[in-house]
Amino acid sequence: MTSREGRTFGHISGVPVGTIFNSKVALAEAGVHVQRQAGIHGDQELGAFSICLSKGYEDNVDRGNTITYVGSGGQDDDGKQISDQSPDATSNRALFVSAETKRPVRVVRGANDDNTYSPSQGYRYDGLYVVDEAKMMDGKKGFKMCTFTLKRIDEEGRSRYQ
Repeated sequence: MTSREGRTFGHISGVPVGTIFNSKVALAEAGVHVQRQAGIHGDQELGAFSICLSKGYEDNVDRGNTITYVGSGGQDDDGKQISDQSPDATSNRALFVSAETKRPVRVVRGANDDNTYSPSQGYRYDGLYVVDEAKMMDGKKGFKMCTFTLKRIDEEGRSRYQ
């Protein structure tokens, strides 16, 4: 396993926080977030390596240093939530494991006009977060959602977002 496969916890060597990538392909080639479609890269036994926060789910809430992130699943081809998410799905299970192990998760933000913390274009590596809480909750559409609270790890003695 190499860091370029993304199967590592923590930073990817040679990729500083704040690095902008023009595409998911470039992001994957750097090993920061290797899933080209999915928002969660992880292992159901080891935990999550990275997440990509974008426009995928209306229940996501980004407050900069704290993120409420919903898991994957339950959407139709148009991105409409039509069923409950499963905590046993591999990617969701990875984040539940991360809540137990407290291993760092790389966070990438994709361009999103509705999010002040997102880059104006492309994808930005925004550093390491820890999954502070993981639970099943009712989402905005009434379906059960795997819901994760991630908190930024204060690496430089202060928070990135004030």
